[in-house]
Amino acid sequence: MKKIENNEEFYDFIAQDKPVIVVFSTHDCSTCVPVEKKIDENFQDIEKAKVYLDDMAQLRGSLGIFNVPVVCIYFGSKEFARFIRVFSISQIKEKLDRLKEFL
Repeated sequence: MKKIENNEEFYDFIAQDKPVIVVFSTHDCSTCVPVEKKIDENFQDIEKAKVYLDDMAQLRGSLGIFNVPVVCIYFGSKEFARFIRVFSISQIKEKLDRLKEFL
């Protein structure tokens, strides 16, 4: 999973013409590490990145992220789905499948 370290990297990453997953977390989030691992294990065919929001406070505010972990699916710079704190891998898969139906 790629680590995004600044706003330019983030906006370049989500601008791709294919679905991508971004995991938002903080350095002290104990539940974020297992989420990152599950995302890595279950979505090997899709590009993924992680953003530590304590390093990118401006992005946190502009995206309206107040709790972590947050997993978002982006396509062409647009947020397609957002999963906050409690969610299942099957919910993410379902949204990705729905998006892929239209591609």
